Amino acid sequence: MSELERSLNAAREFLGQNMPEEALTILDKLSAGNDGEVIFLKGEIYFKLQKWGEALNHFSLFLEQYPTDMKAKSYCIMIRDILGFHHKDFLNP
Repeated sequence: MSELERSLNAAREFLGQNMPEEALTILDKLSAGNDGEVIFLKGEIYFKLQKWGEALNHFSLFLEQYPTDMKAKSYCIMIRDILGFHHKDFLNP
C-alpha cells in the first residue's frame, strides 16, 4: 500500500469519525495535491465543515478532470442551492 493510499484511508477514517479537521490536516500534507481522490475528499471535508466556497471549488476542480462524475455534480448542485437560498419571509421586512 502506497503512502497516498494510507493517507487517504486515514483521512476517510477521520471523516467517518466526524473529525474533519484531522482528515484535512492529513490531506494537506500530501504532495499529490492534484490527485482526483484527494481533491474529491477535500471537497467532502469542506462540505462537512460548511465551507461552501472551498467545497464548491474542489468539486469543480474534480469535475474538470472527471466531467461525468454524478456525485461531484450533485454536490455542486446542493452547494449552489444552499448559497442561493432566499426565504422571503425572514429576509424582507
